[in-house]
Amino acid sequence: MNLIGNICSSLFPGLSGDTKNREAERAIDRMIRFPLLTLIKSSIVWLIIATVFGLIASIKLHSPGFLADCSVLTYGKVEPIFWNTLVYGWLFNAGLGCGVFLLSRLGGNSAGLGVFLTISVVLWNTAVMAGVVGIMWGEQLPFQWLEFPAFVAPILFAAFIGIGLWSLLTFRVRIHRSSYASQWWILAAVFSFAWIYTAAQVMLVCVPAQGAIQALVNSWYVENVFGLFLAPLTFATLYYLVPKTLGTAIIGYKYSGWAFWSWILFASFSGVANLANGPVPAWVSSLGVMATFGLLIPTTTISIQLLSSFFSRFSVIWDSATARYLFAGSIVFLLVMYLKIFGALRGSLDITQFSVYDSGVAQLALFGFAGMTFTGAMYFMLPRLLNKELPSTTIVDLQFWSHLIGLIFVSIGLLSGGAQQGELMNGSTADVLVVVNTMRSSYFLTTIGKAFFFIGALGNGVTYIWIMLSTRKSEENTTSLIKEAPELEYNAS
Repeated sequence: MNLIGNICSSLFPGLSGDTKNREAERAIDRMIRFPLLTLIKSSIVWLIIATVFGLIASIKLHSPGFLADCSVLTYGKVEPIFWNTLVYGWLFNAGLGCGVFLLSRLGGNSAGLGVFLTISVVLWNTAVMAGVVGIMWGEQLPFQWLEFPAFVAPILFAAFIGIGLWSLLTFRVRIHRSSYASQWWILAAVFSFAWIYTAAQVMLVCVPAQGAIQALVNSWYVENVFGLFLAPLTFATLYYLVPKTLGTAIIGYKYSGWAFWSWILFASFSGVANLANGPVPAWVSSLGVMATFGLLIPTTTISIQLLSSFFSRFSVIWDSATARYLFAGSIVFLLVMYLKIFGALRGSLDITQFSVYDSGVAQLALFGFAGMTFTGAMYFMLPRLLNKELPSTTIVDLQFWSHLIGLIFVSIGLLSGGAQQGELMNGSTADVLVVVNTMRSSYFLTTIGKAFFFIGALGNGVTYIWIMLSTRKSEENTTSLIKEAPELEYNAS
């Protein structure tokens, strides 16, 4: 009964203290608390599931006999389950959670409709679960990041439309009429995913395109899930939380509009660069290469803004779990973008195009850039939603270093291994068994990294359960427990 009381205390905190100055924020938190906690909880569950399947898939690459007798856990099934639960399970829930929190806080109001939003979130996660079961059953589609059976797509789309409508309503009823850069990024992400998902489903499933057009659409879709959905949500989170955690405005904030529009323009075309030397017209892949290099403009602008802000208050980074994650995510962003940009060169593609190099860059982007940022945001949101301090900084530190070490091992294994694999495959005298045996050490490093990811995911789950079940301390009964920084983002110079 005490545990039930602690959960109720977390969901419905009766707070006293400085209610005059905190009344507006507490009212917003009250309206979004349950759907937002549902998003956070779902993201943690899917992270654990994704890391388990990712670990199994990685082990199978260097030990093919692992779980070989289990028909539902063949490599052809666990690998797409890993990617789809990672993207649609963990990162979509975490990113949309950040979007819900930021839109409500920055607008100074919420659309309410908590039940409607919660139903949409539950519907989304139910569809993802149905997709995982469908893949295990053998009904997967042959398209990257679109392997879920065809019947799942309408459910996912309906759920996302519900979340998108709530986001638009919240932006519409905002009190502060001026808009923030974070709001631009969130709305762009919502509109973009509705567009790219519809286009991909129509051209690949409903009315399938013919021949090489399918590869073109699939490559475009995969790159835009990152470039036009996950990355904008990540930028929105960084633009909001960096000032909040550092206590200083974003340096060079006035250039945010330039970074926003240039990113949206070039990111939407960059995905087709991967089809160089493929069965598509040369001008198509050349357009993709040019667009990828165009991303240097927003990448440089955003990196200068974020890293200059971090280095101006560097001592604060290690005093805050959120700031530490945001700083790591910003560093990884710069690394990912340069790997993407210079990896789009035709000379580079000649070596890396059909290797595991692209998988390494993708996991660096998803686990490192988006994953680190969203995890840091979660540790910012939870104490404010529940008015409880994080129960154990030791577990948070363990998760951070596990995540970072895993990222290093996976990156070294797949990036260096991919380059080596490409060079061997391009050799006229290359033997298949030589390539396979050479890659074993790279796959083993990747497996170690995935094991660290799993440890970090467990730490994330333990922190969430602990803070929900912990007994509320006397000092946590006041609204002044969490010190809020002013909305510094918009007033930056």
